[in-house]
Amino acid sequence: MVQYEAKAGTFSLHRGPKAFIPRATFGDFLPAGERKLTIGPRMLRIEHASGRAVKFLLVDGLPFVLMQASIQNRTGKPLAVGEVVPLAATVDLGVPLGDLRTLGYDGLLVADQPRTRFLSLAAANPKTGAGLVCGWVSHDRASGLVWSRGDQDKLHVEPISQYGRVIVPPGKTLEGETLALGHFDNAAEGLEKFAEAIAKHYAIHVKPVPSGYMTWYHARALDEKRMPQLAAWCAANLKRYGFDFLQIDDGWQVAERDFTAHNPKGPYPSGMKRTADAMTQQGFLAGIWLTPFGWDHKRAVFADHQDWFVKRHDGSVYAVFWGGDCLDMSHPAAREFLRETIDRMSHSWGYKFFKLDGLWAGMAAGILYPDPTFRPDGFGDAVFHHPQTSNLEAFRAGLKVVRQAAGPEAYLLGCTVAQNMRTLGGSIGLVDGIRTGIDSGRSWPGILANVKTSTAMYFLHGRVWHNDPDVLYLDKSFTLDQVREFASWIAITGQMYMVSEWLPDVPAERLEVVRRTIPNHNLRARPVDLFETFPARIWHLPSGEGDRRRDVVGLFNWDDKPRSLAVDLARLGLPRRSVAYDFWEDQCVDIRQGALRVELGPRSCRVISLRPATTWPQVVSTSRHVTQGVVDLASENWDSPKRRLVGVSRVVGGDPYEIRVIMPATAETWQEADSPRVSPADVQAGVSIRSKQAKGPLKRYVIESPASREVRWELGYVVSPHVDHSPQPRR
Repeated sequence: MVQYEAKAGTFSLHRGPKAFIPRATFGDFLPAGERKLTIGPRMLRIEHASGRAVKFLLVDGLPFVLMQASIQNRTGKPLAVGEVVPLAATVDLGVPLGDLRTLGYDGLLVADQPRTRFLSLAAANPKTGAGLVCGWVSHDRASGLVWSRGDQDKLHVEPISQYGRVIVPPGKTLEGETLALGHFDNAAEGLEKFAEAIAKHYAIHVKPVPSGYMTWYHARALDEKRMPQLAAWCAANLKRYGFDFLQIDDGWQVAERDFTAHNPKGPYPSGMKRTADAMTQQGFLAGIWLTPFGWDHKRAVFADHQDWFVKRHDGSVYAVFWGGDCLDMSHPAAREFLRETIDRMSHSWGYKFFKLDGLWAGMAAGILYPDPTFRPDGFGDAVFHHPQTSNLEAFRAGLKVVRQAAGPEAYLLGCTVAQNMRTLGGSIGLVDGIRTGIDSGRSWPGILANVKTSTAMYFLHGRVWHNDPDVLYLDKSFTLDQVREFASWIAITGQMYMVSEWLPDVPAERLEVVRRTIPNHNLRARPVDLFETFPARIWHLPSGEGDRRRDVVGLFNWDDKPRSLAVDLARLGLPRRSVAYDFWEDQCVDIRQGALRVELGPRSCRVISLRPATTWPQVVSTSRHVTQGVVDLASENWDSPKRRLVGVSRVVGGDPYEIRVIMPATAETWQEADSPRVSPADVQAGVSIRSKQAKGPLKRYVIESPASREVRWELGYVVSPHVDHSPQPRR
């Protein structure tokens, strides 16, 4: 609820009887003086005589108050707008400021630390998880920021829309971006609702998450001899597990910042189409790298087109460090040039996966990499061909060209928001995936940097786009525990999965990690301890409902010392009586007093499947994937009268598939009634099933199939009274 005090010119926001923002002003945006009030269905608009206005909206199904500012130019001459600060708010979450934490893309902070965040801010009590979510739903013309600081033991928040420099003609209105504010019992859920509001605003439909390979970290661009060899090897060894794209990185192009053709003396002298065909023929999406907005204005192709580049006020070309000379996306001819370039790559050469690097060059602003903390970046000092175009508007116009030219089936991966975090909001609705952090550089600190940024932006993944935490390394500079930890984290969180090694030479035990962590489940996991520990150590992936519910919990020790971790099952919505299985340790785990407690070695993880205890046998784990049934167990049903467990599993050809069935903890003893069996159609296809472990409360069965297929299996049981074989005392 919004409550406006007309005389004081202040307002408050309420959830139920209590105000979570007890006092807010419009700052300098709405000057003192006469204000016109308009009230409509679930709408409140306050307009000043200057033409400035603020509108509050309540939308069915959205647990937020939405706010929009606008400026009508009534001056009679062009009006330059740099930024808009529509409100200054005092937040009251019922606890001292020092007990609150704020979360933004740059991590978790004590709330009294002043910080400016891009896109959104969450503030929460780590003991309860309750808190505020404030974020920009739209980024069409302005870059959205949220500034916070401590003020007399309260949290002070000011959302900011930065346009750089946009010109509003006389009589025209600058319609501002949409801000969302809400209070939630669980601020993590609030962040997820915020991402869903963004997705609804831009009508985003997220594609399935890809898993694949890129050349950069081990071979730069690779070459036309080895890429077809790698494609053939991956087709034989990884494709059936869910490996689906191969991407060529920097080094294929005719010049460093010229992507109109290949380099005839480079790694692909026969041209790019030949290698794309080789990848596609093996069943892979062919991928290619470029900086779409960063070029070299001195190249011959631009000899007569210097007007295609953004300028500085002195008339020089606007160049950014590493990114190149900024192509002016407000210029129709420059947009057409880019369209032709992308169209050639996609439809003539055959590339359908685009890694779009140096994105921020499309905004014509300074680089902030590798520390993307907000600071002056020259946003607004560029001169565009179209003077009424804002920096962000030009950037989005360029991305729209890339999307249209590549085609709706193409996958666009933005790289990387760490170069300038303004691309975070600016890319929304126009890319399929986004690199969340820096190049990890084959180092554990680099990996952790991406774990942190991906954790901070977890709520966008699967709702707005796919988060890309950079590649999984498989070489021996990392321990097997480290490889398993990062691979398991990517698999459980469901983020984009990419490797960069000469895969035929990777040791078998490390390739096995890849096979057990693809394909993607395309579900949404949540960090349980988001506001307690950074990066989060406990991740929860729920799947299914009722008797088909299965939960996976990943427990991660990112440190170089051993650690104990515990999670109360009630926090996961699970009953105290549950059963658990550890994937990598390949054994059952005890649940004690309704909690899961584990010991973790340095830089290692435990991935545990959890199911509510039942009075019948149930599948607690499978060997196919680290999520233990989430991606492979299509169905599972208990036929109580016949005492038969029946299921359908997606089995990979040539990969022995183990089903782990836990017996109920009852007074009776459960035993196999007969041999396990698969359907007649499966038998005819050469599928077999056998019992591997029949004694004890955990029973194991192995299915083998010559080809990948869905296999229908059936397990029968008999129950007999439990006989106590322990020694009896003498009488």
